[in-house]
Amino acid sequence: MSELVNPHDKLFRALLDDPIRAETLIREYLPPALRDRLADARPELVDGTFVDARLRGSQSDRLFQVRLKSGKPLLLYVLLEHKSTPDPGTPIQLLGYSARIWERYGEGRTEKLRALPPIIPLVFYHGSAVWQVPASVIDCLDTDPEVLDLVRDFRYVLHDLKPIAYERLSAERALRAGLAALKFAFERGLPLADMVRMLEDLPDGGMFEKQFFEYVVAVYDMPVQTLLDAVALAKPEREEILVTTIAQQWVNQGEMRGRAQGIKEGEAQGQRKAILLALETRFGDLDIKVRAHVAKIPDADLDVLLRRVLTASTLEGVFDDSQWH
Repeated sequence: MSELVNPHDKLFRALLDDPIRAETLIREYLPPALRDRLADARPELVDGTFVDARLRGSQSDRLFQVRLKSGKPLLLYVLLEHKSTPDPGTPIQLLGYSARIWERYGEGRTEKLRALPPIIPLVFYHGSAVWQVPASVIDCLDTDPEVLDLVRDFRYVLHDLKPIAYERLSAERALRAGLAALKFAFERGLPLADMVRMLEDLPDGGMFEKQFFEYVVAVYDMPVQTLLDAVALAKPEREEILVTTIAQQWVNQGEMRGRAQGIKEGEAQGQRKAILLALETRFGDLDIKVRAHVAKIPDADLDVLLRRVLTASTLEGVFDDSQWH
């Protein structure tokens, strides 16, 4: 599979890639009547990427197989919907996914095609507009009620993250932080307290912490100082480490923009932003002369300067030319 290109998809898939978090998500967000019928065995991740050509930028979908207490299999298709405008084609999209899952499951064998497992689509939405899309293809059909009674009803379960209170997103802290990051992604001027809550729930170290900050740097429209203040309040003992992580994400974002444009300006821009971010964190508000000096540093020297920002004991020491080599 090609590398995921959408930051929303990458974070959501990161949540589901952990078996324990995936199980928690499934058990917390399934309808209670169905959840009570699940066996104790952990959900099993199944190869289930069935993305249409027109939707190749959205690859966060995951397919899990669980067992009911009766022993029969049940497939759960988990999809993140992050369009700012709800997609009226979602019911047909999910029906198409289900059909392809059943085709692959059946393997063309009569006995399997006549004993297909039910598929329950779970859709998580965190866009800006209110979701008003029908939950079933049957609700999109224009026909007489008597005809509709003859049509089987395919419904998915929607969880709009926006109205869910932070503490109700999940009982598991890492999962709660990740879902909250998606929940707040399109908010402008996110309150400092909300970012602090997410960071307090975020596990220290590990791949998910890196993925979390990668997402925030790529997606969030918020002042740099707000993010730095949140780090200082939530994790003061790890502030220096996290500032380095955030700075590296700025560099990575710049490199990706540079590759996409076929030029180096994007990479240099990201590095300069990382340098200013680290300088503000370590030495406080920056004089306009310092900002101007950073803007004039040759691109070839930016890597060296960033390392010095993170190791120099004083602001003057960062720019002491006698220590450059």
